[in-house]
Amino acid sequence: MPDTQAPPSVAPQVPQAAGARRLPGLRGQVSLWIGGLALAILTGVGGYVGKLAADEIYRAQQAAVRAAAVSAAELLATQLRDREREIELLSLAPYLVEGPLDSAQVRDVLHRRQVLQGEFAWLGVTDADGTVLQATGGMLVGRSVAQRDWFIAARERIFVGDVHESKLLAMMLPALPNGEPTRFIDFAAPIRDAEGRLRGVIGMHAHWRWVTGLVDGVVRRQNPGSGIDALIIDRQGRVLYPEALKLVQAGGASVLPKLANGRFEGELEFAGKAYLVSEAALQARTNADLGWRIVARQPLEQATRPVRELMRELVLLGLLAAAALALAALLLARRISRPVEQLARLAVRVETERIVPDFPERPAARELARLSQAMQSMAGSLLDTERQLQKTNATLETLVEQRTAELQAANTQLEYLATRDPLTSLHNRRSLDARLIQAQALDRRYGRQNARVHGLLLIDVDHFKRINDQFGHPAGDEVLRQLSTMLLATVRITDVVARFGGEEFAVLLPELAGPLEAVMAAEKIRAAVEAATFPAVGKLTVSIGVSLASLEDAEPAPLIARADAALYEAKRGGRNAVVLK
Repeated sequence: MPDTQAPPSVAPQVPQAAGARRLPGLRGQVSLWIGGLALAILTGVGGYVGKLAADEIYRAQQAAVRAAAVSAAELLATQLRDREREIELLSLAPYLVEGPLDSAQVRDVLHRRQVLQGEFAWLGVTDADGTVLQATGGMLVGRSVAQRDWFIAARERIFVGDVHESKLLAMMLPALPNGEPTRFIDFAAPIRDAEGRLRGVIGMHAHWRWVTGLVDGVVRRQNPGSGIDALIIDRQGRVLYPEALKLVQAGGASVLPKLANGRFEGELEFAGKAYLVSEAALQARTNADLGWRIVARQPLEQATRPVRELMRELVLLGLLAAAALALAALLLARRISRPVEQLARLAVRVETERIVPDFPERPAARELARLSQAMQSMAGSLLDTERQLQKTNATLETLVEQRTAELQAANTQLEYLATRDPLTSLHNRRSLDARLIQAQALDRRYGRQNARVHGLLLIDVDHFKRINDQFGHPAGDEVLRQLSTMLLATVRITDVVARFGGEEFAVLLPELAGPLEAVMAAEKIRAAVEAATFPAVGKLTVSIGVSLASLEDAEPAPLIARADAALYEAKRGGRNAVVLK
């Protein structure tokens, strides 16, 4: 269909609605909805799967820490039980039960056992009274250990003792390379003859580092690079190992967390640092229950690192999937919105060019075909109606402009009549009152800081009644007009001159520095009138009352009253005078 051209010179531009500019396009809305829905589903499913995986990884870390504690406790319990059984078997050896306890054979057996694995610092045999008869390295031979706990207990039964320091034995052994004190665990058993009589006691002092080595070894072997370490705590809650925490605790500092249920489980803080913690009790497999607990701990930051890495990977995958979905949504939205955008462009051409353009003959959908036909018909109808409206608008605009000009002129005339005196064209009393109120408000706001104040002059023509009686009222009116012109020429441009009533005039003097400035202005007016000649009547004089506003005045009335009283005093003093009150 050929374009139908309308006269562009007379077609007013129809402004686009401001709200339409801010609305998102159809393509953007379709993309947003499809992409947002897909992203929401992806986020929900991904978040749920991620949470399940993260929980599973966290539980696995908890299980690893728990397994480390249990393995260390099991291994330590087994090793302690093996050493107890070993000393029990040694105490039953024939060369101890039947032979002399101070024989070379006994010394050789003790020596071979010491060098076999190296966990024992000292092995020795005593007689029934506690005197050491044979010992590895000859240490403590000939000395009495009758007061030692291990000897006293081993006279009756097999003994396994808690960790302790031995200062006497420590002096005979080389110092540890890390400077830690030398500590031991005691194993002891009674030596009895065939009739059950006590012959002596065999004792072994195992290195404490052997115990800690067992615990550390199994923890590190099972969890290499995991940061898991182990603590050994006694039944009183004291740290036995590591030595660093033991020393801090001995100094009075709190190194162990407060336990809600008495167990080291879950997330706890050690000296201000968070750990994933689990404990395992040392199951008693010896004759003595040591009451130790193995506490395995892993820094929480390291324990949750796999969780954070998993979440980071999930977020990255989610972003990639979201980008792919957004691209797919954009392509789909483009296919859906393209015919609608084409119709929108045609509508813009109708609006801007004022023509009926060619609309698509075969739209992609039945609904779009109906919409295209309706828009084409509506565009033709609107352009015809617009041409008729343009003619009407031209006539109405001319008429409105004419009426507006007349109304403005009438308003200006009304305002002039309402505020001006008809005889002198000065401000009338009503206008003066309004100016006095404005001046009073300005004084209250700025007067104190500027040291300024407004004043009022009341001027009265002396013997004006005589002029009317002698020369007539027209001559009196002419005098008033000439006096008005003289007042306007005498005062400042910022002063307000008004006809107060009859032959009285008023002058509002804003921004005065003080009474002297007001009196000087009044004297200037009085002298000018006295020197002037009025053609209709000759010479005249005026009396002037002067008053300055006060911040205590609630309204202009007190100022007017003071100026009026000053004028009365000037009249009573002989006229042709200026009086300040």
